[in-house]
Amino acid sequence: MSRPVRIGNAHGFWGDRIEAAAEMLAAEPDLDYVTLDFLAEVSMSLLAVQRSRDPNAGWPRDVVEVIRSLIPYWLGGGRCRLITNGGGLNPLACAQACQQVLLEAGCGDRVIAIVDGDNVLELLRAETVDAPLRHNLDTDEPLVSVRERLVTANAYLGAQPLAEALSRGADIVITGRVADPSLTVAACADFHSWAWDDWPRLAGATIAGHLIECGTQVTGGISTDWLSVPNVDRIGFPIVEVAEDASFIVTKPRGTGGWVNEQTVKEQLVYEIGDPAAYLSPDVTVSFLSLQVTEEGCDRVRVSGVIGRPAPATYKVSATYRGGFRAAGELTICGVDAVAKARRAGHAVLERLRHDGATFRESVVECLGAGACDPRGMTDEASNHLTETVLRIAVADDSRDAVERFSRELMPLITAGPPGTTGYAAGRPRVQPVFRYWPCLIERDRITPRVEVFQSSAATRRRNLAGGASPRIESTNTPAAPEGRRETAVDSPSVAPSGLRGLGVAETGGLRPRLNSVASSWLGAQLADIATARSGDKGIHANIGVIARRADDFDRLCREVTIERVAAHLGIDDLDRVQRFELPNLGALNFVIRGILANSLRVDAQGKTLGQLLLRMPLT
Repeated sequence: MSRPVRIGNAHGFWGDRIEAAAEMLAAEPDLDYVTLDFLAEVSMSLLAVQRSRDPNAGWPRDVVEVIRSLIPYWLGGGRCRLITNGGGLNPLACAQACQQVLLEAGCGDRVIAIVDGDNVLELLRAETVDAPLRHNLDTDEPLVSVRERLVTANAYLGAQPLAEALSRGADIVITGRVADPSLTVAACADFHSWAWDDWPRLAGATIAGHLIECGTQVTGGISTDWLSVPNVDRIGFPIVEVAEDASFIVTKPRGTGGWVNEQTVKEQLVYEIGDPAAYLSPDVTVSFLSLQVTEEGCDRVRVSGVIGRPAPATYKVSATYRGGFRAAGELTICGVDAVAKARRAGHAVLERLRHDGATFRESVVECLGAGACDPRGMTDEASNHLTETVLRIAVADDSRDAVERFSRELMPLITAGPPGTTGYAAGRPRVQPVFRYWPCLIERDRITPRVEVFQSSAATRRRNLAGGASPRIESTNTPAAPEGRRETAVDSPSVAPSGLRGLGVAETGGLRPRLNSVASSWLGAQLADIATARSGDKGIHANIGVIARRADDFDRLCREVTIERVAAHLGIDDLDRVQRFELPNLGALNFVIRGILANSLRVDAQGKTLGQLLLRMPLT
């Protein structure tokens, strides 16, 4: 049996720390692979705007800076290989820019490969029939309603073409849209030579990728007990050590801040997963219902027992379309009745515009600090004691003129609004184009991933670049994964059975928030006393994972945190919009709240605060 493969992730999103990869390899120079995740759902539309201005753009420029930061490591003999989706809409241009930096630094022996074939924009534009697979997965609207406004459409490719690039000698693999966990799956499959229908192993690697794809979220970042996390100023990025059987250890570089324990791993496990019995990726369908989480030492947590089934018969497509224009502005209001004054001022702005003939498809008036993140808001009685708030007004409409008119109406509150108004140094709100998300499906046989490997001769590359020609590329098309039986790529409504079976939660539990005992003395017992939580978005839907702090708390968690109580706490009238899934093996529940993020203008448009709001739910 081969040794475990060691994979680090040093970038969780476009905008993460550029220095993280170099710092990780300085502490752990023997890593086999480092992954870098740059793409969120709407990233492609932002990159499309860039490319419309410059044909060589369409990819995050931070990729080059990460490559530049790793040159000392490679010049010093380091052999770690890099896998990133930072190619965005233009993997070739990204690769050429990275290659130029390497050549200039005398590090031209790095072999770069690109993977593309994910762009299905023209295919979707050309279709004239109403294909049910192209309907919006969130709303079931037909694609024809937005086809003429499509900006991007990219299928989530899987790990197989990435692994092929690695097998052909690539030191750096640059891709476009790929499922986030597939970056890790490719490294595992390349290192261990797994078959592409070895569903249990692919499932284990997918869970490993899911845990590290968001960077420091598994090493203490955004943890419920974040106030207790040590040294967050130098929090370490995650590493997985994946064995040949796909069981693995989650850890972090030596000497870094943060921590890895059952709590951080379980919070990230239930992050944005939908139905835990059928977590879908282009590589495999995964069940979380048998996996076990066990602490094996300081900052070392083992995950095992993952179940895998055949991959979906379709790829998911992340498309974006032009949705008009938006603008948002803020002012700070201070003094007695601050919230009432702010609300009146915000509605006065919209009312004045309405009288002048400017109406908006969407608008929102929020008082930050006074329940803006809570779907129910805050009652006037509860906010009466507040003497400071931030007034936030946002609007969206197809008419740029209407949004421009709004942008000119906020600043007059400086002299016409309530006393104690300040915070106007930022000036008028900026009008921005709106790109909306359209998730749909596409048949796998419509997609042909392509692998292109740059020549490994540094001298030839220098000659080509000096002459202004593009480097010669070796290209192959990658066949789809083995057929076999496949799952359909739709959410399954199945719910895991209730009860405490094999609950892998340490009896001591995680550290409780230090304020809970104080808060409970006047608020009464809250969910935070027995659970932790993490939440996030899936399109217009939100996921809220809730994890028992102790094994003995799980039965109570199931009794207390019902669909009815969650709906009431979040102000949801239709119980059909709330799904509950049980993970007794993790001592956890996962809630899917359908449509709660439909208003994209709210300050928490991605549902990141919902978990913390739910933890305030009183216990009976």
